[in-house]
Amino acid sequence: MGALPENWLASKDRNTRLRLRRTGLAALDYVVMCVILIGFAALGTISYRVPLILLGATLLINALFLSLIASGWSRRWPDPSLTAVQVFAACAVNLAGMMMAPQLAHVFIVVLFMPLSYASLHFTQRMYLAIWLYLSVAVGVAIVATGAFRNVADHNWAGQLLFWAVVVFTIGRFLSINAVVSRLRLDLKKKNEELQSATGKLTELASRDELTGLWNRREFMRLLQDEARRAARSQTSFCVAIIDIDHFKEVNDKYGHLVGDAVLHELGQLLEFSRRATDSLGRYGGEEFTLLLQGARASTATVALERTRNLVAQHDWSGIAPDLHLTISAGIGAWHPGDTLTVVMNRADSALYEAKNAGRNCVRTVAR
Repeated sequence: MGALPENWLASKDRNTRLRLRRTGLAALDYVVMCVILIGFAALGTISYRVPLILLGATLLINALFLSLIASGWSRRWPDPSLTAVQVFAACAVNLAGMMMAPQLAHVFIVVLFMPLSYASLHFTQRMYLAIWLYLSVAVGVAIVATGAFRNVADHNWAGQLLFWAVVVFTIGRFLSINAVVSRLRLDLKKKNEELQSATGKLTELASRDELTGLWNRREFMRLLQDEARRAARSQTSFCVAIIDIDHFKEVNDKYGHLVGDAVLHELGQLLEFSRRATDSLGRYGGEEFTLLLQGARASTATVALERTRNLVAQHDWSGIAPDLHLTISAGIGAWHPGDTLTVVMNRADSALYEAKNAGRNCVRTVAR
């Protein structure tokens, strides 16, 4: 097992924190139980040795479980909480207490239900049967070995057998109810995961342009707003480019709208391929695309858009339509502290207008 993280109680892993908390509460249960046993020792019912031994054993066991969970080692198991192992260990401690202090056997049998209740957090049919068989045999052996219930069972083996049958039946019913609770919990967890997945897909669909798969206008503007806040905090800059297909109306008129849609889709893929990993690309509307160049100055953005423009101009479009040749024009607007998004978009739009007036198939920038 690897060394414990330096600040494992402050772990950012929420699931790990929950597992540590549950195990810590289980340890607290043990401590409270040992305090009660010390009370029995003070009354002279049992020796002080019993609660001290049990306290030492439980603290050692729980320290081990806390270490396994905190270090991440428990994640190698199907159940990272080690629920089954913890339940078996807790039951073993109670059975040991029953063997050491048979005069309090009824107390330890009652306390058995405390660790068993934890089983509902992660219960399987196999675990249910294993714990039930384990306790049925172990409790039976303890009853015979200690003779703890001879007075209760009228001093005869048949009475003790019937008492054992009651204990086995009660534990079995308790575990079966917990098994149902566990299955309901797991079913609910699965449905919640499916719902979260479906919600995520719906959110993704609502944020994407149906034709190109790029961010739609609404989502792009949201990303732009987030970038403006980030840039304002860090006192950096960014640029926005509006990209337009030259003479796109002629493509639709000559080849039809299906070819026009194919052009938009393929151009979207080209633009997506050419952008930097930190940049965001969206379809603004019609044949216009928008590109957010994070942390870029006007000069950097111009170089990037020129590279993209050349890529589009040299691309082979004949797979969509014979003799099809396309170019793009782009306008870049730079953001500066204090600017609104409207100002930045207007700069990019003005720059695009300049590119169109300059004969198209070029890039223009408006920095201020």
